[in-house]
Amino acid sequence: MTLASDAPLRIEVVRDAPTRAAWLAVPYRVFADDPAWIAPLRLMEERRFTPKHPFFEFAEACLFVALRGREPVGRISAQINRRHLAFHGDATGHFGFFECVDDARVAHALLERARDWLAERGMQRMAGPLNFSTNEESGLLVDGFETPPAIMMTHARPWFGALLEGAGLRKEMDLYAYRMDPKTPAPEVLKLAAKTLKSGRVAVRPIAMRRLKDEVELLADIYNDAWAQNWGFVPFARPEIDSLVAELKPVFRSGYGRFVSIDGRPSAVMLGLPDINSVIAPFKGRLLPFNWAPFAFKLARQDFSGARVLLLGIRQEHQRTSLAAGVLALLAKEFLDESRKHNLDWVEFSWVLECNKAMNALARLAAGPPVKTFRVYSTPLEARAAPQ
Repeated sequence: MTLASDAPLRIEVVRDAPTRAAWLAVPYRVFADDPAWIAPLRLMEERRFTPKHPFFEFAEACLFVALRGREPVGRISAQINRRHLAFHGDATGHFGFFECVDDARVAHALLERARDWLAERGMQRMAGPLNFSTNEESGLLVDGFETPPAIMMTHARPWFGALLEGAGLRKEMDLYAYRMDPKTPAPEVLKLAAKTLKSGRVAVRPIAMRRLKDEVELLADIYNDAWAQNWGFVPFARPEIDSLVAELKPVFRSGYGRFVSIDGRPSAVMLGLPDINSVIAPFKGRLLPFNWAPFAFKLARQDFSGARVLLLGIRQEHQRTSLAAGVLALLAKEFLDESRKHNLDWVEFSWVLECNKAMNALARLAAGPPVKTFRVYSTPLEARAAPQ
């Protein structure tokens, strides 16, 4: 019998049930002996790669899986986000979902297929990994492999970065994750938050669950303003907002979100989520038929060990004012207060762009150095003939 390691390598486009099954099987092969990896729920993963995913209302993508014999040994996506192109005008396509055994031949073959697919469609640069956009999981973990990822954050093996760099990709931007113990908040953050409240210009309130759709609309409005000048930013689209409302309902509680009004206008937002990864870790990706009951029980009791703040920002008109740091400190304090109510062990603030000096300074003050670093890579593309 031919061993899988000796079998010919081939790259297949995911277009039918067997190739889809191989695509979904790749992470189980790559992370088989990694205790920090948490298998995502298969039901959720399968939905991501269907036309029902809101990304496909303004984008196109192609999925590639690497097979050695019958064994899936790697995967990658190539995607073109029309909203990114309209906003940035930089002829950049993206890749994502890069997972691969420690084999340069496999990685190079996958990346070459992604490059070709993007170049044939007129893209001049390739950047990633993004799964599928900066409004979803972004970056490749390059530091902090020892601990499991927080909700909606990626995990990787230490060799992934070397494989990308060996194939000619170079760092474009690093993204940081900070963690802190809510039981021991930094005194400086508490003082800054208290001073801000005393100014009389700010008011803080939780997100109202009874009108969640309207609240998410407001969240998106602040987000699209606050992040507009940030690297890689793409505005939230209507389908993404609708999807966010639907996905938040089962896991979100009002205590995990806050709005801050400045001089009467909603101007800053924080959105956090309980870390369901700690709950689903034993499920090995399977919710049905037996895991849904313990999952629902944990959700109902809010029985989590940690939480992640995935949105924290303030409108541009206030970003360079003396009030900005205080408002962000106030939002951080509010979340830490809520976390203590639920007896959480840790809170993660992620991700923070390495170029965001103000936010990094506040995060380091509150939490110390980052616990994880995620990297986005890029590479120029050579022109290719358009597909026939």
